[in-house]
This record gives sequence, C-alpha cells and structure tokens, in this order.
Amino acid sequence: MPSEIDLLRQLDPEPPQPSTIDISRAISAGRRRRVHRGLGYAGVAAVTTLAVAGAAVAVGQHHKPTNAVAASPSVKASPSKSALPKGNYTIPGTAGWAAPEAIPPTSCTIEKLAVPDGVKMAIVGASDPSGSYFVGRSYPKNGYQAVIWHNGTPTKVMLPGDLEESLQDVNSSGDAVGWSWAPDSGATIAGAVPYAYADGKVVKLKGVARGEARAINDAGAIAGEDGTHALVWPSATASPIQLPVPNGTKGATATDIDEDGTVVGSLDLKVPYVWFPDGTYQALPLPTIDGKKAVGGRVFAIRNGWAMGVADLTEQSRAKGGGGAGDGAAVRWNVRTGDVQVTGDWDHMADAINAQGWQIGISKGKAALIAGGNRVLLPALADHPLDSLSTIPNAISDDGKIIAGQSDDASDTIRAVVWHCK
Repeated sequence: MPSEIDLLRQLDPEPPQPSTIDISRAISAGRRRRVHRGLGYAGVAAVTTLAVAGAAVAVGQHHKPTNAVAASPSVKASPSKSALPKGNYTIPGTAGWAAPEAIPPTSCTIEKLAVPDGVKMAIVGASDPSGSYFVGRSYPKNGYQAVIWHNGTPTKVMLPGDLEESLQDVNSSGDAVGWSWAPDSGATIAGAVPYAYADGKVVKLKGVARGEARAINDAGAIAGEDGTHALVWPSATASPIQLPVPNGTKGATATDIDEDGTVVGSLDLKVPYVWFPDGTYQALPLPTIDGKKAVGGRVFAIRNGWAMGVADLTEQSRAKGGGGAGDGAAVRWNVRTGDVQVTGDWDHMADAINAQGWQIGISKGKAALIAGGNRVLLPALADHPLDSLSTIPNAISDDGKIIAGQSDDASDTIRAVVWHCK
C-alpha cells in the first residue's frame, strides 16, 4: 500500500493511513515519485509515528548520488545461508516455471484506460506477468476506490474499510491482494487490514488484525506483513507463516514473492533480505557506491530471480554530521548467484522489473524502459516540464510488450494508462 501524496510517490505501498488533505490539490502541488512495491516499515501498529519516521527515511535514502553512479562491478554474496529445520515452513511456488523468450522493444505507444463511474483520476500500480490484468485505484470524490482491469475493462473491488484502500498486486488468474484502512475499534487501533480478491470475492486474510498483503504469485501464495513480522499466506484462505529473521531484528517486511516461492523484503529498514523456498534465508549483499561501501539497503521486488531495490550511505552521512540527507543508488540483485550491481540508469530507482531483468522507471527526467542495454522512452499523454514526474510507469509484462502506470493529461489530471510496446 504524505504531504501524504508527496510520500505516496516515495513509499510503496502508499502509506496505509487515512488522508487528511485534498488529494487532487496535493497531487498537482507536489510531484514526488513513489517507489514500486517497496519501502518496508517497522509496524502498522505504530503507523502514526512511523509515517513521520518513514518519510524521513524515504527522503533521506532515495536520493540520487551526488555524483552520477555508473554501473559498478558485481559483488558476490557470502555463500553461507541460515537454515531452518526441514519442514518448518513451505512457500508455494510453480514448479518448472521458466521465463518466456523475449526481444527488447524499441518503441511504445500510450493509451488511457477506462475507469469505473466516469472517474478520471486513477493509477495502475501493478500487473500480472502477462499484462492481461492490472490493479490500482481511482480517486472518486468520497475517497479511494480499488480497481482491477482485465484486458482493459475495469471493475471496482469493494474492499471494506474507511474509504482508503489499495490493491497492490495481481496474478495470472486475476487474483489480487492489497489492504484497506480500518478505524480504531476500541480493541484494535486504526490501521491497514490485509485482503485478497480471489475468484471474484473479497477475503480478509487470516491471522492478523492489522497488516498488509503486498504480492501474490501464480501459485496463490501471498507475501506481506503484520506490522512487525514478514509473513507468507500459502493461499487466500490459509493461516500465515511467520518468516524467520536473525535475533535482534525489530521489524521485517516481505515485499514480493517469485513464481518459485522465493520471498524478498527488508529488516529494520536497512537490511535487504531473501527467503528461499527450501527453508534457507540470508541478507543480500550491499554494493560500493562512488567508492564507498553502502551501509544499508532495501529490496522491493523480484521476478525470475532478479531483484531490485536501493542501497544507501545514509548512516555514514549522519555519522559525519551530514544531517541525514544520504546518498543512494538503484540496485539490481541476482538472488541465485548472489551478484549485486548498481544501476546508474535511473534518476532515483527503478519502479518495476520483469522476468528478463528489464526495468522501468524515471531516467533523465523521463519515463523509460531499459531493456537489453537500450533505453526506450515512454510517451506521455501531454507535454509537461522535465523532471515533473507527470508520467510514471509502475508495471511491466514478462515479454516487455505491456507497461502500465500513470500519466498526467493536459489538465494535469493523473490518468491510468497502458503502453503497448514492440
């Protein structure tokens, strides 16, 4: 699932707390980019405090480096892994899945998506691997509305809650996951509640009073958290599995799940982490940025073993009295080999990654696809100043032919869009 919209463009999912400002005005006034499937935080239960703390982390750590970051040599992970006793947990995956062969696109066209009830303002936040299903939300006058698109046709998904809701991911069957805001009940404080949309029905996920569902794979396994612990629900109707973490960890989040059941996330907002379906788990390695060893990082997404996120020097900056501004860089990991590489193509970081390892995001102030070493610009609905972040791609299919996200029209209204690439 800050101004609220200022932080919506930096945190992912959009912060699970009710809005207190005029959404339309905030969006048009402050253009700060959101990070796809990303920034974990220590707990939904402490959301009031962490909304402020998380904002500081996002602003400080999603900075473009002072010097342009070129692709650095890969860094190998330690071969050692921590292991649980066999049978302690099993994460469902799709056996024998393989990425489709694909040729990098060279050009793309843009198209507006229809939105229920004639609402204009909407965004797409994620897609299934084929690009047939999209999920996101629209912005009617009375709040937020979760939406799922199938082959361009939109359907409202009626999540319970307090007019604040978001679908975060969808699989090839059209099953989706997300959260909805619940007010203080007296027994439970206000916060996000995790939901699945499976077989056309909304299902509250078991085992947690507050938390988020962030990702779902084609086997139906769901990754998320309860505010403190990284979780996997083996299915929309199953009880959650708490993923193991090292002693002393204060908070963990699971941000994405691969087709084979591999889960990625972060510990304490600074340790990128991976849990493998065989019961082993480990921290992901950190790269060198402009000659300095990164001291922290977060991983936001994974597809076919390719993971993406950020690494930063924030703690070093603070130690030197730098006020916590922090330099950082976009990072891509190969979790199967343990390689990590700084990717200097992005102004901040990539927004999504597909099975080929191709990425989308903002490059040199413009929405772009970087595939096979080529940079393909994604057209906008209307001309806007460079670096205005008026067009943001958030989802890409495995073959790279379908990209979805948002683009401002000539009236500065954010519209849900799809790019068709060839």
